[in-house]
Formats: sequence, structure tokens, C-alpha cells
Amino acid sequence: MNIGTFIRLASNKVINHTQWYDRYWGGVIKFWHTNQFNLDCVNLGSNSGLYGFDYTQIEGVQGANWALGPQSLVHDFNILKNYFSYLKEGGTVFIPICPFSCLISRYNKESNLKYYTILHPATIIDFEDSERTKALSIMHYPFKAMPLYCIKQLMKDVIRKAIPSRKKKIDFVVDSNRVLTSWQKQFGITDLNASLSPQHAEEQIIRAATLHEMICFCRERKLKPVVVLLPMHPALVRQLSDSFRQHYIYDFIQKADIGDTPFIDGFEEKNYLNTDFRSSYLLNKQGAMKFTDQLCKRLSIGQENCF
Repeated sequence: MNIGTFIRLASNKVINHTQWYDRYWGGVIKFWHTNQFNLDCVNLGSNSGLYGFDYTQIEGVQGANWALGPQSLVHDFNILKNYFSYLKEGGTVFIPICPFSCLISRYNKESNLKYYTILHPATIIDFEDSERTKALSIMHYPFKAMPLYCIKQLMKDVIRKAIPSRKKKIDFVVDSNRVLTSWQKQFGITDLNASLSPQHAEEQIIRAATLHEMICFCRERKLKPVVVLLPMHPALVRQLSDSFRQHYIYDFIQKADIGDTPFIDGFEEKNYLNTDFRSSYLLNKQGAMKFTDQLCKRLSIGQENCF
């Protein structure tokens, strides 16, 4: 082995264990090393699912967090199609929804790149062979594929470790306004209390069909689907009116025809404190462990493993 090859291999090994490389891939690296079968439960989802579930300290429960942020229900479904066999028969699939899961989110090629490393080509949205080649090149040979970017990020990591960051106190009211403004801009909504626009109403029908299909997929494979709207901070909840909840969430659930599938309504979850949230929208690690533990107990998940 020549010195150049040695340096590339050593650099790749270092890069593969850095936080910035995991962030670059949007957290998808956890799928590269998935080897745990016979799972009791998994959760899909976007950022709310990513930060809202934590199975690490729940006794008797073998669970896995398959959420990636951000992503849509369609991406969730594609991940489920590729990895459902890791669940045991009768295992539970948590399908998190967020306030705007009923609408269609569009992602650029950069956001789509990570799926080329974990999904079958037939389940990748807008598949392009050149993008697959690019993704696999960066996955296996990051330093060779993007040397300047790697060097820059490695230097930033050194600086971050040398200069510890200060923990900022969250103003949840201010943050809830930021979240709402961002959502309205993303989906082009002027009045959150008004009925859905004709375009959004059509999108809701499409997404409801996706959710219904996901539930049927689970049942056909003897899995137990559970639809979950995760808890949000009261500062944000107060700004989401009954009218908004009906139009964007409850109408969506009704159109999806989920039948007797359990629906965990985050608006009804009241026993969470400021210390359980990382933002007005997302739980922190403490809140995630609390929520996941309560959820598993409510649904009697893993209890058979305790005897």
C-alpha cells in the first residue's frame, strides 16, 4: 500500500466517525450499520420523530429510531418498504405526523442524495443514476470525492472542541413565532385558520392516500401501525387554533381512513415541562425518553419480554 492510499483510507476512517459527516448525510449513517433484527418497535418520521423517540433506556423494549429530518411521508414509506423485515411479527410501527404532513413537501437533489445509500433504486424519488454514483462515491471515499470540504469541516471540528459553545436559554414564545413563520413561508399559507386552498386540499387527498397505504402495508405484514402527533410546547400549541387542527390534522386523519389504528394526539399530551423541549416544536433527549417510555407502556410494548 502506497502512502497516498494509506492517507486516504486513514482519512476516510476518521471522517466516518465525525459529527459533521453524519450531519452531511442527514443522519442516514445509522442505516449503514443496521444489524438488529426482531425489533419490538420502530418509528419513522421527520424531525419531530427524530428528536421525539429514544428507546435507549426502556427496559425490555428493542426499538429503533428510523426517522430522518427533514422528510415526507413518502420517504417514510420507502424506508419502511426497505427495512420492515427488521421488525418481529406483531411489531409496532410508529408513523409520526406533523402539523403539515398533509401537504406535499419538495426536496432538492442535495436532500435526496442520502437515500441512494440506503434504499433500493425503485423506491428512490426522481432516481438518477448519476446521483447514485455521486452518493456512493462520497459514502465510500469521502476524502477523495470532496477533499477541500472534508478539510474545512475537520478544521471546524477542531475549533468547536477548543471553544466550547454556551447553552442558550430558549424563549419559547419567540421560538413558536419563528416556527409558525417558517411553516407559513414553506407552504405558502397566509391564514392558518382558514380552510385549505384548492391546491392544498388536493395535496391532502394525495397524502391521506399515502398514509392509508402505509397502514395497509403494515397490516398485510402482521405489523401494528400507530399514528402519532408528538407533543409540542404549550407556547406553540396555543397558536394552533381548533380551526387549524381540524383542517390540517383531523380532516387529514379522517380522509386517510385509519380505521382502528391508534392515533396518539400530541395536543392532548399535557404533562411536559420546559425542560423536556429543545424548541417549541421538538422534544429534547429527556423529553424523548419520557414520551417513548410512556408510549410503550400505554401500548404494552415489550411487556412480554419482562417475564
